[in-house]
Amino acid sequence: MKNVIKKIYVYIFLNVLLIALIYVSDISNLPNSVILFEGEKLSLRTVYGVNISTAFSSNPNIERINNNESLTVASTSIGEDLTGTVKLDVSLLGIKLKEIDVKIIEDAEVIPLGNLTGIKLYTNGVLVVGMSEIMGQDMNRYKPYEGSGIEVGDIIVEIDGELITCTSDLTDSINDSKEEEMSVTYLRDGNKQNTKLKAVKSDDNSYKIGLWVRDTAAGVGTATFYEEDSNKFASLGHGIVDTDTKELIEISSGEIVNAEILSIVKGKEGIPRENPRLNRRSEKL
Repeated sequence: MKNVIKKIYVYIFLNVLLIALIYVSDISNLPNSVILFEGEKLSLRTVYGVNISTAFSSNPNIERINNNESLTVASTSIGEDLTGTVKLDVSLLGIKLKEIDVKIIEDAEVIPLGNLTGIKLYTNGVLVVGMSEIMGQDMNRYKPYEGSGIEVGDIIVEIDGELITCTSDLTDSINDSKEEEMSVTYLRDGNKQNTKLKAVKSDDNSYKIGLWVRDTAAGVGTATFYEEDSNKFASLGHGIVDTDTKELIEISSGEIVNAEILSIVKGKEGIPRENPRLNRRSEKL
């Protein structure tokens, strides 16, 4: 008799555990956020007892979601004049367990393209892509950057408190400072750092700090689609890595230019191909 009762308890325990697992899995599998177009219906499948309702069900544009049967499909109709974010509450036996953010965006028609396009990008500051010695007027070699802490991949954004937006800004600041110490602010991994530098008068009578820098990058991509009503288009969907530093470029702005395919080189696994003449406009300062 005791063995029978023990088996019953084990059976009940395993069934309770199984049911709990089903509910935990069901609720965990519900998305935390959803994006819908206006007028699109949202369908969420849940088990018996799990209710999904809008945080403000009095809104006439949203139907209340309430599941009363096992494996029913809950849906909400989004009105055509409603955009923004709607919060849905997920509850079990009246206890709120999670929220689902439903972002409703304006419906739009786009024209697929797939056209080749040229891309010119302007960096946020001046990107350091290399370092080299400077031949001074005394015919000695100098490394003004040595000991400053500046490394390839850093982005110079200020000299003596003045914003640096392009290589000409940096050239002007270096020549204005002559051989006096400059306060340099640069970015590394998104964090600002400060250092000091002294330029050297080179054999061409200009002042230099021994850094190869770049403020633009160029490449080719594909225009994905065009939206006729707003005259907007989309191109690319990933970050752009600098060919020298192998780091993502901090972009401030950019523009589209004409491009033409001159040749195609087959890529290899792990090594995407690119036109080597692009993305290499650098200046030595």
